[in-house]
Amino acid sequence: MKALTMKTAKPNTRVLSVIWIVLASLCGASAGHASVPGIQGTTFSLVASENYTTQPDGMAIYSWGYGCATTTGVTPMPFGSCASMQIPGPTLIVTEGQTVTVTLTNNLGAIAGNTSIVFPGFQVCLGAITSGVCGAPTPGNGVQGLLTQEAGPGQSVTYTFIATTPGTHAYYSGTQSDLQIEMGLYGALVVLPASPSTSCVKNANTGSSYTLAASAYDGNTPNTCYDREYLFQLAEMDPRIHQEALAQILLKTREQNAKLNDAKIKLLFWSGWLFFVGFLLVAVSILIHIPVLPDND
Repeated sequence: MKALTMKTAKPNTRVLSVIWIVLASLCGASAGHASVPGIQGTTFSLVASENYTTQPDGMAIYSWGYGCATTTGVTPMPFGSCASMQIPGPTLIVTEGQTVTVTLTNNLGAIAGNTSIVFPGFQVCLGAITSGVCGAPTPGNGVQGLLTQEAGPGQSVTYTFIATTPGTHAYYSGTQSDLQIEMGLYGALVVLPASPSTSCVKNANTGSSYTLAASAYDGNTPNTCYDREYLFQLAEMDPRIHQEALAQILLKTREQNAKLNDAKIKLLFWSGWLFFVGFLLVAVSILIHIPVLPDND
């Protein structure tokens, strides 16, 4: 499948950047905040879809985003939810040492082409992980891409990895990253420490669920204790690129529909012609085989 390419809407002076920031603060905050919202589990079923997102100025922009194909097997954290398409994508919350499986289904459409997810900092396995060892790739698990296995239009691909490093990490599309990240295919992965510091007490100073763990990292030290946590995902957005992507999709859709209609017309023409020729052959055959009565005069 030929991927969507952008030719006319790439400003020369624009540099795409996506910044993931987590702030853990020891100072006080308003009572309206809670721990980082997201979905917690070890098996996630995500989908890449298209939709329009509304900006603060009221402008609706055509975008792509990750969402949940199903929420079965995951636990929404406080104020956490998972729509079928959202920007940023759903925050995935796991615990250090767990084996994590993420299945992505590509619902972007045939014209948009393939898509994928990369998880920087983790060794991704395309098969099953048994006793910490990655097995052979599962047959039919996506198609080979430049950076990782990709899901073709309407297809799925499954990624498996061990959450080895506590902290907050990014995940994003590894297919045409300059375009697909711009369109909204990115999200965050939070890995909670398996052995938080015993010197830290979760929500000791707040009495409410304002943190996901007692400490940010492993180790028996109070240096990583914190009271509240905030997750910010910042990304630049150029509406011109989104508009150009939509324009190309609409144009190619019209071209495909025109070709389909032309094929239908040709099929009807040749079907009619063949029917006419067949009718003539049958008529001639009948005429040839009409018996002639003998003349008795």
